[in-house]
Amino acid sequence: MTDDITEDNRRAYIGLEALAGLTNGVAAHAPQDEDRRPFLVAWGLLAAMQRQALAVALLHRKGFGHEAAPNRRALIEHLAQIRWIAEDGADAVDSMNKALQASQGKLRNAADAAGMSYEPTIPDAVQSAVIPSNSANQYNNFTPLLKRLSAPLLATWIGATQLAHPTLTGAQCFFDDTADDQVLIYDEPTYRGADNPVEQSPYAAFTFMWAAMDAFNQLMKGSPWGDELQRIASEGGLTDHSEPRRGEDQATGDNGV
Repeated sequence: MTDDITEDNRRAYIGLEALAGLTNGVAAHAPQDEDRRPFLVAWGLLAAMQRQALAVALLHRKGFGHEAAPNRRALIEHLAQIRWIAEDGADAVDSMNKALQASQGKLRNAADAAGMSYEPTIPDAVQSAVIPSNSANQYNNFTPLLKRLSAPLLATWIGATQLAHPTLTGAQCFFDDTADDQVLIYDEPTYRGADNPVEQSPYAAFTFMWAAMDAFNQLMKGSPWGDELQRIASEGGLTDHSEPRRGEDQATGDNGV
């Protein structure tokens, strides 16, 4: 990373394209003689994450970097789960199934309470499945998972939430009542003199995408992306290969209303 955000983002666009090129022929590197679930689930997450990264880049180019906050937050969450699967394998997938069972139960209860009709075959199958508990279940919640993976990643995720959700921080991007004699109203986001947390959106997307692909590479037979990932990191200016700097999506210093 340099001190030139424009240059960083230019290299990020190139890096995202290079990363996308690596995904051709992924199926040829699927594990053959073991549980494939970690590979398949992680691939599904990675493919979805790649589209989130492209959405961040597109919104940034169109001047809607602020509005891409939910996408940036989703990038962190996808990255975290891919790394979790790479580290815990089948235990992580079992835990994700346990979480799916719980969420499907909540959905079914809500649908029943609303008097909605639905085909019960799949909900019945999910609810009746016997899924043993294991110590990885706690990581279905992102706070303990991100604490385990990276303190800076957790801080970045919490910061991204301030703009991704309806919060005072997000609301205060559109007005300024700090002066004694006037209130300023904006129809575009402002950050009250703080660093613009969305300027490096493409570079952050590139960083997160690289880290996710590095983790997924561990799940492929022969880890075929190693050399290319290192080349892309070097050419893209990734130094720590993990989290963005410059306080991506940190809170904007609001004091409440």
